[in-house]
Amino acid sequence: MTQKSLGLMSDPTCTLPSGDVFRKIFEKIQTGILIIDPEAHRIVDANPLAEFITGRSKEELLGSVCHEFLCPVKRGECPTTDLHQEVRNLEQVIINKNDEKIPILKTVTKVSINRREYLIESFIDILDRKKAEERHIALIAYLSESILRVKKPLELMHEDFNQLAVLVSGSDYDAEDIRMQLQLHANNLSQIVKNLEELQAKAVGEKPTDIPPEFRDFLIEK
Repeated sequence: MTQKSLGLMSDPTCTLPSGDVFRKIFEKIQTGILIIDPEAHRIVDANPLAEFITGRSKEELLGSVCHEFLCPVKRGECPTTDLHQEVRNLEQVIINKNDEKIPILKTVTKVSINRREYLIESFIDILDRKKAEERHIALIAYLSESILRVKKPLELMHEDFNQLAVLVSGSDYDAEDIRMQLQLHANNLSQIVKNLEELQAKAVGEKPTDIPPEFRDFLIEK
């Protein structure tokens, strides 16, 4: 395998073990991988998934400084080379070529190639996972609000109905008083329905990305 085919044209000392298997793994693995010169913090190789996640071609990546877009720290504050910290499954946000924020999970390891040290920075796009987490939080919030709007009124109605049951079981009770209390509970039930309808309208009116589709569909169908 030649240095040119690896993309390591800027550093002739950095060559991976020969054999097509290594190149195939490098190109096909479903993880973005960058090989970085730790002294200059410049990218010397990138695999296709790294190109896809960053939105930049290999030609654009090679030779660029890693913290220009991939790492939010300033020059001289690299967690790996300057602060000597372990970077493993660290959540970060990168800015792709379209200025979009992409959340990633990143790991950085050191490797020696031809007696020279390099950094292997691997990362995965967790945008879908973050969206799923946001949908989960939104669902919990809407369900919690729904429960709060109906729980206390129903608890009070339950107590009142128990009292009414005791009252009508005796011979001495005022029919008009019973009628008024039942009318009051009917009004309370109407208010509960109104509260749920307000939640429904709110769910339908919000942006689709803010509310889980399953919850929106449930409210609309109901």
